[in-house]
Parts: sequence; structure tokens; C-alpha cells
Amino acid sequence: MRYLLDTHAFLWMAAAPHRLSPEVRKIVRRRSSRLHLSAASGWEITMLERLGRLALPDTPQRFIPEAIHVLSVIPIPIGFSTAIAAVSLPMIHRDPFDRIIIAEAEKEEMIVVTKDNTFPEYGIQTLW
Repeated sequence: MRYLLDTHAFLWMAAAPHRLSPEVRKIVRRRSSRLHLSAASGWEITMLERLGRLALPDTPQRFIPEAIHVLSVIPIPIGFSTAIAAVSLPMIHRDPFDRIIIAEAEKEEMIVVTKDNTFPEYGIQTLW
């Protein structure tokens, strides 16, 4: 099964796995689970760290690639079709990073691992 991690899910996997739900922890440990991360999450993490709203154990330039490697997460670049689809979504969610994640999940038919309860309003599958 393919899962797309919301930014907070990725951060919690990397630094605070106890904050994940028991079901998410089980999915993450399962070898058949394919975990993906949008480049939008890397962008969001870097922005939050730079604005002083997120403390990381290392610079984003080191923390993100290392966590991707350690957690065996597959990075996804932001393509034009995803960017256009994100803007075309209904204005249920205003966060541009989340809109990219939603558009990517819709396009690739992935389940989004998120605690955000507005994601399902877009008709995508979520897990928490």
C-alpha cells in the first residue's frame, strides 16, 4: 500500500514517534508499506524552521534528507500538474502545502497519513 505523509506525520516519525497513532505506527513498521513525502513538506519544514516556529535537531538541509533515508521514505517532486491541480481544488483548505499534498494524493491515489480532519473533505483517503 502507498501512503503519502503529511508534514507533521513525517516530523513525528522522525523525532517523536510516540505522537503517532497506534495504527500509523503499525503501518510504518510494515515492510509492504510504501511511504512517500512531497517536496512541499520539505519546503514547509524549512519555512517553519526559518520563521522560528519549528525546532529541529539539525539544519533542515541535513535533517530532512537524513530522516528520509533512515525512515526509507520516497521523496516526490512537485510537478506542474500537481501545482495546477492544487490551485484548482475547492477552497476547503487554504494552506498551500496541504493543498499540494492533497492534489498529489488524488493524482497518485495514495492514502494520506494525517491528523488533519479536513483532508477527507476532498474525497481522498486518510489514515490516522
